[in-house]
Amino acid sequence: MLKELSYVVAVAQTGSVSKAAENLFISQPSLSRYIRDLESRLGIQLFQRVGNRVSLTYAGEKYVETSKQILALYENLERDLKDVDEALTGRLKVGCALVRMSYNIPPILKAFIDKFPKVDLQLYENYTTKGLESMLLNGEIDVAIINQGETPKLSYIPFFSEELLLVVPPTQSIAVRGIRRPECVYPWMDLHLLDGQPYIRLHGEQAIAMKVNHIFEEYNIHPSTILTVKSIESAFRLAEAGVGSAIVPETLLSIPSVDTPPKVFSFGHPITIWTLSIAYREGSTLSSVAMEFIHLVKKRYETMKSPGV
Repeated sequence: MLKELSYVVAVAQTGSVSKAAENLFISQPSLSRYIRDLESRLGIQLFQRVGNRVSLTYAGEKYVETSKQILALYENLERDLKDVDEALTGRLKVGCALVRMSYNIPPILKAFIDKFPKVDLQLYENYTTKGLESMLLNGEIDVAIINQGETPKLSYIPFFSEELLLVVPPTQSIAVRGIRRPECVYPWMDLHLLDGQPYIRLHGEQAIAMKVNHIFEEYNIHPSTILTVKSIESAFRLAEAGVGSAIVPETLLSIPSVDTPPKVFSFGHPITIWTLSIAYREGSTLSSVAMEFIHLVKKRYETMKSPGV
């Protein structure tokens, strides 16, 4: 049954019986006969010839779509059974930003260590996405939990999106200028109001700092920088303390430290979204250990609820 599914998928992917036969290490006549027999047994035509290529019929598209799902399920089953039969071993070097390590990565690492105690898990922390990407490219780490990027020679697997929000001390004049919009969880503020206002700026090498700087250029605004810090959590704490406004990811709101928190606002048209990804070197083959870690990260973030939801 699985051979039947894989044969049809191979022909569909290559658009050629001869190329599919070559990839499957069987003769072209044998594969052609197999496809004809299958179509005869099913009573439907799966392929039609268009010039020098073969293409799927509508029935063939449905067959291939379901075949891919079945083959993927079987691969997952094989992996799960193997993991039950023998404990996963090996080494995994994971990079992450310091601020992520401080509040939502520890439960992931704990769950991974509990499930795979024989894996040598090594953690590498860095202040910036740029630093983590450099470590990936140099082969110092296997995977990194970073913000979605477009760095050449790196691949990204997005797994979580959150809103970037403007946090404003209650004593700051613009704190009362937000308006309610049906599409926003938080009150919305025109970012032009931030022009000239006290602001906590992030170090320029951080991905979020570069994104915010781009936003300021787009709006042509120039907030009054009170302090420049390396940590996004430090910026949030300073906003909590009333020093100035800051732009931070939504998940930081889940760890307040003051009785009177700052005011929180959405901004942008549409609202501004920040995406986390697992990055790895392009073209590298992820180990079973790395794949299990990625699965665990995705599972963890699927259960997370943003403060505004």
